[in-house]
Amino acid sequence: MSNTQGQLAWVLHRRAFRESSTLVELFTREYGRIGAVANGVRRRGWSGQLEPFIPLQVAWRGRGDLKTLTGVDQSGRGYPLRGGALACGFYMAELLLALTRREDPHPRTWERYAIAVDCLAEGAAEPALRRFELALLEESGYGLELEADLQGQPIVPDARYRYIPERGADRAGTAEQGVEVHGATLLALAAREGHGLSEEPVRGEARQLMRAVLHRHLGGRRLRSREMFRSLRG
Repeated sequence: MSNTQGQLAWVLHRRAFRESSTLVELFTREYGRIGAVANGVRRRGWSGQLEPFIPLQVAWRGRGDLKTLTGVDQSGRGYPLRGGALACGFYMAELLLALTRREDPHPRTWERYAIAVDCLAEGAAEPALRRFELALLEESGYGLELEADLQGQPIVPDARYRYIPERGADRAGTAEQGVEVHGATLLALAAREGHGLSEEPVRGEARQLMRAVLHRHLGGRRLRSREMFRSLRG
């Protein structure tokens, strides 16, 4: 029997299990995604804590694929996301559930997730979402080449490219596939920090590019959060 204590975590998904228990998918800082059963959540006072967008410190026991939670404590203020911010939060959770394996650590993605949740609450969503997506792709083995084109030449900010998922940026003008972007958009995505993703046309191009790349890696899987976005726009 393995016992793990004091792990920082976020709830990605939860559902009722039997009469008084809950099944949860947690995203932890040190262990990545963890599946666990929380027994007697009402009796233990965990019902209001095992919710998305509440930072937690958790403990569990067990060696199998499904752990047993032994401790749950809130480690910071929760984020009551609404509307588009809530849809973005669910979008990040869906990506994590689709693109990560249990007990496969993604420490930089975890940090970007925490930053993005805070930014969503403040109404500054898109740059933080792009940084989260990039970190998730990189730590999942799908990192993007954003600073050189397919010919090995440095990206030029004013030039136009077609970015082909799993290949890179083509400036030769022969590609008919991929997403058309300015070099400035690729360089803004390549930058670890900064606010270059906030202004148009970079913001819109970055969104379209990341959507195309993620669509390829999702293998046609539909995201429910996209339906939430459409209903909000409607």
